Amino acid sequence: MGLLDDLVGSLGNSNGSGQGNQMQQLMAIWNWVQEQGGVEVLLQKFQQGGLGQVLNSWLGSGSNQSVDGGEIQNALGQDQLQSLADKLGTDVHGASGTLAALLPQVIDKLSPQGHIKTSNTQDLGAMVDGLFKR
Repeated sequence: MGLLDDLVGSLGNSNGSGQGNQMQQLMAIWNWVQEQGGVEVLLQKFQQGGLGQVLNSWLGSGSNQSVDGGEIQNALGQDQLQSLADKLGTDVHGASGTLAALLPQVIDKLSPQGHIKTSNTQDLGAMVDGLFKR
């Protein structure tokens, strides 16, 4: 599965139930990203929300700058995050924290040459969808 395995593996949790939960979180986030208009639209929202420099670190080949849940909330807004919170079974604070933890790694893995490749986003979507349709 390549890209998805890399994502889950990079989260650093090797126990089976933790991986299953991370896969479910990735699936929920992936579906939510698609509802927002896709990765490119989400990245535009980050730039417009003042997180362009942080976003560039995720796209680049260096280390990823961290982002906290409050910054995510400011960039994306309560309404969009409530939709994600509903998918994750948490509140807006929990959803923004989960997004802050996972999104830098997802964007980093989707942009190995410093920019998002559409084929990578399609591959990730297909892999995530396929995992949960078994």
